[in-house]
Amino acid sequence: MKPRRIEDDSFTTPNIENLQLTSRGRVYLNAYQVSVLFLLGLLAVPTASAFSGAAQTAQVPPEYQQLYSTLKSSLDDFNATLATMGPGTGSPIFGAELLPANSNREDALLAPNTMQAVILYLDRLKELGIGGVTFPIGFPLYTPSFPDYSAYVQFYKQVVQEVRKRGMVEIESSILFANTAFSPITFDYSKLTPQQFEAERKEMVSAFIQDLQPDYLDLGAEPDTQYKLTGFTEFNSPNSYTTYVNHILEDLNRGHTKLGAGSGTWLSNTYVQSLGVNTSLDFISLHVYPVVGPTLQRLLTFSDIAKQYGKRVVLDEAWLYKVGTLQASSIVSNVDVFRNDAFSFWVPLDQEFLAVMVTAAKVEGIGYISPFWSMQFFGYVDYTSSTAGLSYQDLATALGRVASQNILNNQFSPTGTFYGQLAGNGLTTTTAAATQPTATTVSLTDKPSGLVLIAGLVAAIAIVAAVVLSRRR
Repeated sequence: MKPRRIEDDSFTTPNIENLQLTSRGRVYLNAYQVSVLFLLGLLAVPTASAFSGAAQTAQVPPEYQQLYSTLKSSLDDFNATLATMGPGTGSPIFGAELLPANSNREDALLAPNTMQAVILYLDRLKELGIGGVTFPIGFPLYTPSFPDYSAYVQFYKQVVQEVRKRGMVEIESSILFANTAFSPITFDYSKLTPQQFEAERKEMVSAFIQDLQPDYLDLGAEPDTQYKLTGFTEFNSPNSYTTYVNHILEDLNRGHTKLGAGSGTWLSNTYVQSLGVNTSLDFISLHVYPVVGPTLQRLLTFSDIAKQYGKRVVLDEAWLYKVGTLQASSIVSNVDVFRNDAFSFWVPLDQEFLAVMVTAAKVEGIGYISPFWSMQFFGYVDYTSSTAGLSYQDLATALGRVASQNILNNQFSPTGTFYGQLAGNGLTTTTAAATQPTATTVSLTDKPSGLVLIAGLVAAIAIVAAVVLSRRR
């Protein structure tokens, strides 16, 4: 019998919706994402002990040592809990975020070389041993009233075609990060009534199923983020969110598509409980970012609840969120937080986080795991006197150039190689990128805004992809 876990539901996270934006901060995602999970095959899963002894690639700066210690302690404690639960028998599919196809890039998706960037990124992920990909297609981009709607439909049909050459698909229906620093898109949700919004969302989901025929469609795993982005109260409580999901599901022609929805582990179990009891969803989708407080224990609790009601579990977004407390934060401070993901001294903890997620997936029978920041599979930026004070935009530019060059050279970062080893692909450390950027090798003349982490990388990849594909011809 498994040891039972005690969850402290009294732990609160005020204004946690802000945390979400930072958690993936990233620029895409999550709220109602349409993450498209392309499942390529079942792979073997090693235990979390694989991270022990991983070489630290850079010394932790003094100003980060306390945070580093706090995060490592949380991961170590959770790993110890998992060790008491036995080796587990699950075999999750290993996925990753397909960043070049992220819908928050809007019309950049329609640029001539974007599809070439998608293809090259897919090829590299496959070479890494990845068994699936996840990407968001956000509301209202996939609706007939959105500018260039037909072009976006054709783009995503081609993306799905390219992915299906390598496996299956899962789409998570999302809401664009409009009107934020994370996307160039503007959209006034106040011009929609809740009833209009629900009707258009349902039409969008139906169109996904008809046009793309995904194997899995996630209707959203962060209701709090969706509330923050739209202002619609339907997302602001478990009961109203469940009613909203059931409206989407009612009389929906699902075809062979499996449908899911869920919650981030920074919320209490009430969302997952309500969705498990009161919907006909096929699976519960979970997102993991913060690792402090009860968040990691909730991964186990949420999985148990889902299975109790006969639903599968999918972990379609996860990355180590580098904060030591769960407290309210503004959009600006979020930028200050997730800029830290670029630095190479985090490599050992990023690896430990991934290993712990894989072990939890194996123990709990989670069917799919998809780390969000797949860019770090191809590179990091060293923390130096020249890079320590860079803005988020400048760091994004630097990271994009490093990662794109390594993608072109078919090199992986230590974290990428490690994740490939978790996936059982036989990669050795010699596959990892041998060098990291310094202030002398990174030009900082360009200062992109908005979705810089994605856009900067994709722009560079698109150029090298064109070269690579021309060589192939």
